[in-house]
Amino acid sequence: MSVSTLAKPTCNRSQVGARTLPVAGIIPFSATDWPGNITITIFTQGCPLRCVYCHNPSLQAFGAGSHDFAEALALAVDRRSLIDGVVISGGEPTAVPGLADAIAAVHETTGLPVGLHTCGYSPARIGRLLERAESTPDWVGLDIKALPRHMPEVTGCAATVSGRVWDSLHLLVDAGVDLQLRTTLWRDSVISQHLPELQHLVSEQGFDLVIQQARAADGSPFQLV
Repeated sequence: MSVSTLAKPTCNRSQVGARTLPVAGIIPFSATDWPGNITITIFTQGCPLRCVYCHNPSLQAFGAGSHDFAEALALAVDRRSLIDGVVISGGEPTAVPGLADAIAAVHETTGLPVGLHTCGYSPARIGRLLERAESTPDWVGLDIKALPRHMPEVTGCAATVSGRVWDSLHLLVDAGVDLQLRTTLWRDSVISQHLPELQHLVSEQGFDLVIQQARAADGSPFQLV
């Protein structure tokens, strides 16, 4: 889901432990970001990858973001009887500051579960999330961008990054975090061409691979042609 914004509610900053989380947008009600749940979804600003199909390219550059985390927290407090949880998406949330404090703040202030969208870019930072119960996400949507050998082609990352998603997966599995593994397809992509191999690799980890279709949005030049 692409970024949306809303009027800015207020929140007592003394309740907020993640003032530095760079928030680019907030969706007040989403039925698509955590299967089976209605959520508030927070989009962080900044991503180290340059996926060829990215539908939120405005979130790639690192920066302060156009919203305060306090806005999202206040909205979650106000609507906690109407939603099932809060999702932090991006961008790439594990690549920006304040993520652990943001998850903990939602848990402690609202009592709501927290979902996280990530490509597993930084197993070290995911490991730090898992060090504290209050900063551990309750569910993770883990984006399997491609087979390791195709990661540079699909995401623009260095070859050394290619194995990190699997390291992140093992950390999350060992911590008992609920997971969904998914990948994004588009016509004639290298992922589509090697999908059975990717599905087999994921199944060896004990998961089914959820298929998403790429779409153009938020000014992305990507087209389904």
